[in-house]
Amino acid sequence: MHYAWIALAAALLAGEAPGFRAESAGRSLTLSGCLVTLIDEVEVAAQEQGTLTELAVAEGQQVKEGDLLARIDDKQVRAMAEVAQYKLDVANEEAGNDVNKRYAEKAADVAKAELEGAVETNRRAPGAISQTEIRRLALQHEQFLLQIEQAVYELGIAETTIKVREAELKAANEDVARRQILAPVDGVVEKINHRRGEWVQPGEMVVKVLRVDSLWVEGYVDALRYTPGDVRGRPVMVTVALPGRQEQFQGKISFASELIEVGPRFLIKAEVQNRQDSRTGEWLLRSGLTATMTISLP
Repeated sequence: MHYAWIALAAALLAGEAPGFRAESAGRSLTLSGCLVTLIDEVEVAAQEQGTLTELAVAEGQQVKEGDLLARIDDKQVRAMAEVAQYKLDVANEEAGNDVNKRYAEKAADVAKAELEGAVETNRRAPGAISQTEIRRLALQHEQFLLQIEQAVYELGIAETTIKVREAELKAANEDVARRQILAPVDGVVEKINHRRGEWVQPGEMVVKVLRVDSLWVEGYVDALRYTPGDVRGRPVMVTVALPGRQEQFQGKISFASELIEVGPRFLIKAEVQNRQDSRTGEWLLRSGLTATMTISLP
């Protein structure tokens, strides 16, 4: 990115600002001397302190978003995550065990039948069963009803315990994930700032990744002839001179500044889709190149 701006400054000093020369042809506008710049240049930092135990990439390597770049020592937090998983497994087993509830329900049914039988016996033959025995049978029935309530309460606690264990497992897995340094965008590894075995602190840059699948092509438009609304969102064709050939790329203008600069002119940025060389796999568009941009006007 810095090299691109150095090139821009040099062009300004030479009196040839990028995109300042413009030609209109029919319903298109051609800007020469445009500048290719990066959209994303990400310095991927460590989130936790520790020893860098794995470096999964090399400088110049292409990566996809989510690819592992490096790993900080995570043996302890992985063990904690394993323990949290075991606790969750136990909680699920306990929540699925309703034996006490089913037993209490069956026992309550039996106690109710015994109580009702004793009452019916006394109705047919008063005094055959003492009131003390009737009260004992009633108490026994009530006891089993309370055991049902207790079993339902314990199952509710077990369900809540599952949520607690799930939260603990999630937190443990987060601790593991925070020790993985992942690629935030598709791109190319530009720089590796730490090596395996080195100690890193939170916030320290470990790997720099440049996004190369899409880039900006910047140029300037004559403010006396066009407004930002005339070009914003319009499709563009970008032509870049490469060793021994020219290549064209498609894109559209994503940004048109409302600020009028000396000229008068205003800055535009087209987001252009890059592509790879079919033979070498290298990306063709690179930050710092100059280009010609043709804008299709409405």
